[in-house]
Amino acid sequence: MNIVFDARVIQDHFPGIGRYAFNLLSELPDLLEAGESLIVLHDPTTRNTRYDLAALRAQHDRRVMWMEYRRSVFDLRSVLRAPSVPQPQSSVMHYPYYVRPRAAHPPSVTTIFDAIAFLYPNYVPSARAQLSIRILHQIAIGASRKLITASQSAARDLAQFFPSIATKLMVVPLAAHSLFKPQPAPEIARVRAQFDLPDRFALYLGSNKPHKNLTRLVEAWHLVVGGWRAVNGPAPTLDPPLLVIAGHQDPRYPEAQARARELGIEPWVRFVGSVSDAQAAALYSACALFVYPSLYEGFGMTPLEAMACGAPVACSNRSSLPEVTGDAAWLFDPSRSEDIASACLHVLRDEALRDQLRRRSLAQAARFSWRETARLTMNLYREVSERLRT
Repeated sequence: MNIVFDARVIQDHFPGIGRYAFNLLSELPDLLEAGESLIVLHDPTTRNTRYDLAALRAQHDRRVMWMEYRRSVFDLRSVLRAPSVPQPQSSVMHYPYYVRPRAAHPPSVTTIFDAIAFLYPNYVPSARAQLSIRILHQIAIGASRKLITASQSAARDLAQFFPSIATKLMVVPLAAHSLFKPQPAPEIARVRAQFDLPDRFALYLGSNKPHKNLTRLVEAWHLVVGGWRAVNGPAPTLDPPLLVIAGHQDPRYPEAQARARELGIEPWVRFVGSVSDAQAAALYSACALFVYPSLYEGFGMTPLEAMACGAPVACSNRSSLPEVTGDAAWLFDPSRSEDIASACLHVLRDEALRDQLRRRSLAQAARFSWRETARLTMNLYREVSERLRT
């Protein structure tokens, strides 16, 4: 069996999908059996500041061949016609993103992560874009022998909008990268100094896209500040905890920052922008609480990374998040600021609870591994290949 893997998504435009493809490619070569090979298609012209492809290539052996494929993922001509890529005998193609050629040769597997565009159509900028997304999903579903998604929640959502998907769809959970683990004291001290952080702070890490629900988190933090003061008074040593909001802030969605100014809580809400993986691991390890109010996640990678670092987690009870966090997180209703604030205050005020959540976080995160993700994916390739011969 020959596997052709479309790694063009390993670029800055696809932070989450790129992470998925990179981590999967890190594990797949070790699972190749006699007579199996892997061809990796990549586009060196795309901007890639997150993933060290040179190091990844160096760890691969002669069964892995890297091939330049300089076509944009979004090139309509590539979507509408057969891809001009190598098609060795008994090959299986894997597209880690739903925008892919409609041609079904070689037989292919496609990963579709979520149904957010269909569950929340108001997040899509135009009716034309909505139609395009639906057509591209239909092309991917029709052209694929098998489909992968990362959670049972996402599988149910996709089947709701595309009933024919049920017989093709397999759930393959993701995992946190090995970098995400409890960090040593010097690393924690370094990140505290770098961002001028107090001993006690809460953390959110992610984008500010509407479904991330940041505006409601800011409104909840206004309640946290008020509730903290109501119990502790104005003593400087008992100031309300700081909420650190890290991650790329899309200028199209300034509402959360504007709301913090309107509510007068800017001293207790700090937007620090994008952070590196190393900084993220230290922030997860240092925080007294990781809070994640997202309305929808196909998997919930960020809370899993936080748990892998031993952070106490409070997060939304929606979509895949309860599935990923298990009994390790304090769940809340993300549609109610009061519920978010109550969860945060409970965790921040109770040291024994935080210790319990830290232990549960580490145990829950240990249930996921990229090696298992790769093993399940490789088994799916073999199933597709085997069916070709019968």
